[in-house]
Amino acid sequence: LESYCTNSVYRTLMIQQCPFTCGFCGSCFDKVNPRTGASDCPGYKSYCTRPDYAVVMREQCPKTCGFC
Repeated sequence: LESYCTNSVYRTLMIQQCPFTCGFCGSCFDKVNPRTGASDCPGYKSYCTRPDYAVVMREQCPKTCGFC
């Protein structure tokens, strides 16, 4: 399964389902867009402080938003 950890198609799933196997435990990171293999979070940083987006930004972009 470790080969899926860096595969852009499976990375988000692996972060959620296999964080120990992939070495994601205890680290603060933003989710990655599976289509691009990169995080979209820097472009949405202004949403970090908007109450309507608080839940999704905490889940998707904790590093960019400074939540961890």
